[in-house]
Amino acid sequence: MNAHQESQETWYLDSGCSNHMTGNRDFFVDLHQDSSSQVKLGNGKLQQIGGEGVIAVYTKGGMKRLIHDVLYVPGLTQNLLSVGQLLQNGYTVIFEKGECKIFDKDKKALVANIKMTPNKVFPLNMPTKQNIALKSEKVDESYLWHLRYGHLNLKGLHLLKEKNMVLGLPSINKVDKICEGCVYGKLHRLPFPKTSWRAKAPLELIHADICGPTRTPSFNQKRYFLLFVDDYTRMMWIYFLEQKSEAFSIFIQFKAYVEKQSGHQIKILRTDRGGEFTSHSFNNYCKENGIKRQLTVRHTPQQNGVAERKNRTIVEMARSMMKGKGLPNQFWAEAVNTTVFILNRSPTKAVQNKTPYEAWHGQKPQVYEPAK
Repeated sequence: MNAHQESQETWYLDSGCSNHMTGNRDFFVDLHQDSSSQVKLGNGKLQQIGGEGVIAVYTKGGMKRLIHDVLYVPGLTQNLLSVGQLLQNGYTVIFEKGECKIFDKDKKALVANIKMTPNKVFPLNMPTKQNIALKSEKVDESYLWHLRYGHLNLKGLHLLKEKNMVLGLPSINKVDKICEGCVYGKLHRLPFPKTSWRAKAPLELIHADICGPTRTPSFNQKRYFLLFVDDYTRMMWIYFLEQKSEAFSIFIQFKAYVEKQSGHQIKILRTDRGGEFTSHSFNNYCKENGIKRQLTVRHTPQQNGVAERKNRTIVEMARSMMKGKGLPNQFWAEAVNTTVFILNRSPTKAVQNKTPYEAWHGQKPQVYEPAK
């Protein structure tokens, strides 16, 4: 790293600064441009704000961290880290003996220990680019496909190749490397017993279930996801919700979409007895459209086993991907959405020699370049 780059990536703690701010547009991974506001600098000059957004920095260990609510101030020559904003976000900042220590929200982990310079400022170096050591390394392609397929087990990858269920998948060999993402992400209870009756055509039976609330909202402030599973093809569709009460309006959208795409009509809807599925409006809509309801007995989620099992698989896969890449929990919706995309292109015991995608669309999915 040269001196100029190091200077650009230095942030100064400022107790008189109301917000984190920088004049470097390249730091932002997400920026909402807005030039309607101004900020008063230390010299009393008013400076136009170019927007507010999120920047990404890297720790010494190479972990990516996101800093939110950072102001973009074109022309600002120094990067400023607001002490007040850190305190407002729950961090503990302690100045003593020529040092500044920043602790996380639980006061357990030391986030930064900054030494005061001779000119009485506290500079913190936060690289915005990951340091990469260039070296020649043989990459295990089978392990890469395990990661690309959302940590799908090798047996599933072998089946995809052996039965020619997808296009573009290379031969999969035995992988000796232990996948830490799978170790941390796939811890679950025993599976539910399988039901014997199966639908004979698409949309004859739809399983639905809501998962949530999540501890951390997504970037779009969603805390729930609503999953629909077609019993015949095992094709899945997922929607993200802020409140459970949105389930009815989402079901209307889902019904219109899948019926238009498939030429079939939903005949049976199987859900639990949650209030979001048993409201007066929901029940009347199903009656008017000739949809038979199958409601599970309370406290027996195994009666809705298909949706419950899929939810568990989705959560485990999403968790494995996030753990494997060290992503913060705010990315849970993106991880879940990616997981459903992958599972629709993965083998399932309920559909012989086809992926759900092929069973629904009538053509094999392609998994080369776009699936990386």
